[in-house]
Amino acid sequence: MVHELNDYIHNLSHVTAERERIGAELDVATHIQKSMLPCTFPAFPGHKEIDIYVTMDPAKEVGGDFYDFFMVDSRHLAIVMADVSGKGVSAALFMVIGKTFIKDHTAAETDLGDVFSEVNDLLCESNSEGLFITAFEGVLDLVSGEFNYVNAGHEMPFICHSGESYSVHKIKPGFVLAGMEGMMYKAGSLTLSPGDKIFQYTDCVTEATNSQNELYGMERLEKVLNANKDKSPAELLPAVKADIDFFVGKAPQFDDITMLCLEYKSRRRVNMQELTIDATIENIPIVTDFVNEKLEEHNCSMKVQMQIDVAIDEIFGNIAHYAYNPQIGPATVHVELTEAPLSVIITFMDNGVPYDPLAKSDPNTALSADEREIGGLGIFIVKKSMDAIAYEYKDGKNILKITKKL
Repeated sequence: MVHELNDYIHNLSHVTAERERIGAELDVATHIQKSMLPCTFPAFPGHKEIDIYVTMDPAKEVGGDFYDFFMVDSRHLAIVMADVSGKGVSAALFMVIGKTFIKDHTAAETDLGDVFSEVNDLLCESNSEGLFITAFEGVLDLVSGEFNYVNAGHEMPFICHSGESYSVHKIKPGFVLAGMEGMMYKAGSLTLSPGDKIFQYTDCVTEATNSQNELYGMERLEKVLNANKDKSPAELLPAVKADIDFFVGKAPQFDDITMLCLEYKSRRRVNMQELTIDATIENIPIVTDFVNEKLEEHNCSMKVQMQIDVAIDEIFGNIAHYAYNPQIGPATVHVELTEAPLSVIITFMDNGVPYDPLAKSDPNTALSADEREIGGLGIFIVKKSMDAIAYEYKDGKNILKITKKL
């Protein structure tokens, strides 16, 4: 009995120490997970057009829910709400991978259906544990109010148009992410007006269960949303959580509860000018003067102005050489100045043959001029000097857009 008691005490001490070690590691994992999710509010003090607020209450030390919101560029805001199957450390690690892939592949000019299709294939390659993710992503154009979205098996959002009530925006969800390779996702679109709100959440909101095994449900959620429809996002979410807690009572929380509310408060004001002119080499100075006039109105530095002039010379020169050759056709140059941060967006459009200058590989600048292949150096300089550059062929037009912070 003495030997058995000593063995028991020894094993208990070992188990206790191991539990304390695991507890400490989980505490570190919790802090790492929280640090990866944006949690500073107001989120974008420089963007008076929007108000966004998020709350997350994990069921365990580390959870599988995740959310994100970020500026894609100076005029587009992305929101993400997602839920990883399972709980604990494995779900949290897969959450990190999913969040990173979605953010890295989101771009203003990229269709959100294509974003999820590519992310899905990447997640399938990294899915040794057989997990999956339900996810919703939306991108809001702060100028036009256009809201593009894609849904991979996630909950349908609630929309509250200004002066009206919250109601479910019924959309057909696609297949979950990481469930099967080769899935194709289709994006949807709607237009928001100033004062409209979007409420998105994870399934534990509607599936919260009380001691009588009753579900909180969509009807209760819609009722509490409309009872608080005039509140700001920061006031709305605590009101919804308080109603869930009252309904659940002392029953345990089995899943993460994550909620997000976005209010589109006003359209962003932009200064836009447009010039349509024949795409010829001789007209490059006219285009440059047109753009520089707009830049000088905003005290643009000489260094930035020279970088933009070089970009105009290269891009408009390409249009003149390749778009209509040997004929001459029109090209449109659209200049847009945005705030927070102050930036210029210059869009070049022509109706010529499809031509993507970004498709050519970057030249090897380590080689001498004699050793390098001919071509590609000019657009390479543009890529390096601009903050963003994107090309697409849409509706029979070549569209090349450059962005430079002023």
